[in-house]
Amino acid sequence: MKVALVNIPLRVPGSDEWITVPPQGYGGIQWVVANLMDGLLELGHEVFLLGAPGSPAGAPGLTVVPVGEPEEIQRWLRESDVDVVHDHSGGLIGPAGLRPGTAFISSHHFTTRAVNPAGCTYSSRAQRAHCGGGDDAPVIPIPVDPARYRSAADAVPKEDFLLFMGRISPHKGALEAAAFAAASGRRLVLAGPAWEPDYFAEITSRYGSTVEAIGEVGAERRLDLLASAHAVLAMSQAVEGPWGGIWCEPGATVVSEAAVSGTPVVGTRNGCLAEIVPSVGEVVAYGTDFTPEEARRVLDGLPSPDEVRREAVRLWGHVEIAGRYVEQYRRLLSGVTWK
Repeated sequence: MKVALVNIPLRVPGSDEWITVPPQGYGGIQWVVANLMDGLLELGHEVFLLGAPGSPAGAPGLTVVPVGEPEEIQRWLRESDVDVVHDHSGGLIGPAGLRPGTAFISSHHFTTRAVNPAGCTYSSRAQRAHCGGGDDAPVIPIPVDPARYRSAADAVPKEDFLLFMGRISPHKGALEAAAFAAASGRRLVLAGPAWEPDYFAEITSRYGSTVEAIGEVGAERRLDLLASAHAVLAMSQAVEGPWGGIWCEPGATVVSEAAVSGTPVVGTRNGCLAEIVPSVGEVVAYGTDFTPEEARRVLDGLPSPDEVRREAVRLWGHVEIAGRYVEQYRRLLSGVTWK
């Protein structure tokens, strides 16, 4: 079938350049779209990627449509003959005006109520409950394509550092990650944008001797960090999030990415993390009160690289997850819907 994947259309900060799929730097949603796209293509579907002009276009069956503004995307969709529109934009586009018989489905990546609840899917049960989704709304976790990441055959050597990869903000728990790393006696690499200078200054003033902040990373360096870290820290906190309300971690792209790279995860129980971290790592408490004994015990008990790779593919492999979405496409095309 013909599937239009609509990425959330954003520009690189301070630039006219569009964030691509996969992204040049920070961009969890773009990685979700990239991995799902791979799965759909492997299953033999034709994919039209919108909202990410300039993305790589070499894969057979993939067309990168050079439109980025929401109104341009909506216009292209109205004039197209695709079977399915799969929206990842958070409601910047919608089902209005689509050709009769076109299925509209959205993957919700935020912690607010979905703009288009009919046909909306969620990344975790916690996100669905937090966002007011119905009990019949499908929960489909974030996919990961092993081919996009380092494998055991790449033989990337493990190092002693711990990795925080993502937005350096209170709701993502960068401060708590620094506290855990300091308690464990290991260096923490902070890889991500620091848009809140006071918060970043607090981290460096309290834990500067054990923290290395490297900013946003992309391409090969990002993959190497994910594979070479001793563990990834996903320390999301139940505090006010960027869109108001208490933050409920919706999907945590970095967890599946770390695991498929052979790196276990230490995370809190916030939102989806309680559902996915136990399969590939250890759950710890909120806050910064970690003792050296506790932190070292957690790290000593983590699963091996081979174990977490196997679990990542079993639970979140891109072909398996794409197949689950295709089931929902067919349900919608047959007239079934949900909220």
